[in-house]
Parts: sequence; structure tokens; C-alpha cells
Amino acid sequence: MIQSVKRATDITSLFTASQTSLGITQIAEALGLNKATVWGLVTTLEKQGFLQQDAETHKYSLGPKMFELGMVYIGSLEINAKASRLAHGLASRTRLNARVAIWSGGTALITLLALPKAEDSFSRQIGPRVPAYCSAVGKALLAFLEPEQIEAYLRDTELLRHTPSTIVTAEELLHDLEQIRQRGYAISAEEMIPGVTALGAPIFGRRRQLVGSISLSAPPAVMAGATLDTLADELLRTAAAISQEMGYYKDLTGIETLRGGGRERLPASPR
Repeated sequence: MIQSVKRATDITSLFTASQTSLGITQIAEALGLNKATVWGLVTTLEKQGFLQQDAETHKYSLGPKMFELGMVYIGSLEINAKASRLAHGLASRTRLNARVAIWSGGTALITLLALPKAEDSFSRQIGPRVPAYCSAVGKALLAFLEPEQIEAYLRDTELLRHTPSTIVTAEELLHDLEQIRQRGYAISAEEMIPGVTALGAPIFGRRRQLVGSISLSAPPAVMAGATLDTLADELLRTAAAISQEMGYYKDLTGIETLRGGGRERLPASPR
């Protein structure tokens, strides 16, 4: 491992949605480096466009080069290309926000947001990286990982309480994941954000490889009773259609999906 490269990536990784700007002293303390070393690395990153400095506060934030690379990455994802039309169709039919995510570093990384064409649509910015154990889009991924991956996740992840409804014990989470596998979709009832209930379903690719997940989110009153069942069916059909687009074929007429411990045949994606 090249030390200077690692330190540079460590610096850029300090910036998050909740911590968008940092000073030299903050970076040095966070990484355990002296300020002279940090200053040299930061100024180099700034010259290359990866960081930028605020003229008034003298603090640094991510630069335009990071945005450019992020757009290249998002545009190169096969799941985004294959899911975009179907996710936007789902959002339009349900008048709810739909999100597509992939598994990344023990979290759900949201790569696509589809908004309904409705002025009164429920809208809340979530992500781009959300905890897997308390989000529907994340639990839909977590439930279908290999058992050893789930074990490693529980060993390495602290289950923090975000709301009174957040699951914070491994035993409860494992039970929830089993229920998700049985019915085929995840439910997060205000577990991550108060006032937000979401449904999430897994997306599979070739050789039944887990490649992502898709979710719908709404106020709790919307996700109730028969409406929840209807939205779950819409979500599962869209997840199955995206899976088919990703190369997961059961046969020429249908696609396999997990639900209720059994298998059902769903129609091919609409054209």
C-alpha cells in the first residue's frame, strides 16, 4: 500500500453528508497526522480539483473533480441503466419516491432516485449511503446476503438507535431478516427516520447473484392495510422486472421471485 495515496483517500473519506467541510486541524486530529503533512496533502488535492477551500472560513470541502468522477461512476452502473425506466414507472404509478441501491462497504449506497410527476409527492432526501439494518432498501439487501456475510455484518456493525422503532439487537434483526426472506420484501416502519415508512425488495442478476434493491417510501398513513399490500405487489413486480433486465431468467415466460417461502411467476417487464 502506498502511504501517500492511502492518506489522500483517508482525507477525502472524512467528508460526509453531515460533515461537508473540515479544517486542517480537524483533518490532522481525525487521522492522527501532524498538520504540516496534512497541509501538503490537502493543497495537492486542492490543486487537482479533488478539494476546494472556502475563502472566508479557510475550511476545505470536496471539489468539482469528485462530482465529475461520481457522475462517471453512476453513469457506468449497469443496474442504473437497466432499472431507470422501470423505477420511474413505479414512482409514476404509485406517486411515491423509488430508490435503487447497491451493497457497498456494509451499507446501502443509493445510486438512483426516481420521483413521481406529482406536485404533492412525498419527498425527502435520504442517502446517498444509509444503514442497512434500519432502512428498507438496506434490509432488502442484507436479508439475501450469504450467511457468513450477515454474520460478519453483525460482528462489525454497531446497531445504533435512530428512532424508538429501530431494531438494535442482533436477535431481533435476524428474526426480521428471516421474515423478509419469507415474504420477499422488507419493511422499515419509521426505523430510520420518524414519519417515513418504506418497503424494499431485492434485485438479482445472472446466476441469482444479489445485485441491488429497490424501495418505495411514504408517510406511515399511506403504508397501511390494503394499500401496503398493493404497493408491495407493485414493488415486487418491478424488482422482478429489473432482475430480468439484469439477466436473471428462470425461463422464457417468467421470473423466479422469493415470496411466502415459495415461488411465483411474474410477467416480463412492460415494454
